[in-house]
Amino acid sequence: MRTPTFIALAVACLAATTVVAQGGEKPKEVAKPEAKKKDAKPIDISKLRFISGCWRGRLDKDHMVEETWSSPSQNLFLATTRYLDKNNRATGYEFTRIESTDSSVVFAASSDGKPEDVYTMKTLVDEYVLFENPKKTFPQRIMYRMASDGSLIPRNEGDAPSIELRMQRVKCPGADIKLNP
Repeated sequence: MRTPTFIALAVACLAATTVVAQGGEKPKEVAKPEAKKKDAKPIDISKLRFISGCWRGRLDKDHMVEETWSSPSQNLFLATTRYLDKNNRATGYEFTRIESTDSSVVFAASSDGKPEDVYTMKTLVDEYVLFENPKKTFPQRIMYRMASDGSLIPRNEGDAPSIELRMQRVKCPGADIKLNP
């Protein structure tokens, strides 16, 4: 530290102490900025590529679910989900994003226009990913894994019975539309 800066700092501290000693208000503390991690690198979410594409699975005998996942960019992966009845009428929907930040990867989902629920990625290995939010009652954990037959298996776990389904890759909606040259 240079001498003039040190002297100015010492005078400021002395003046603040004098004001407090004379019954004045204590000066407000200035919030210190958080130190950035030197080696913080965004987490590579390209391993989530196994989820990309269009998927369809049966919830029960009268209901289906469709998920359409984009290809991941360097930091973002998006999906839309529709819940359909036996007449192919949508009964619900969800918007989902998986986003890589400076220090973590989050799974955020908003169903039927409600505020989004956010989960933090805990595990990502060979075609398996686990996100957790222990503050939620259900689901607390959301997992996606690829089965050996090529099915995508999402699973939700928490303080209620687990939900797991087997989704098959399907032709993406609109893929049959002819484009004008």
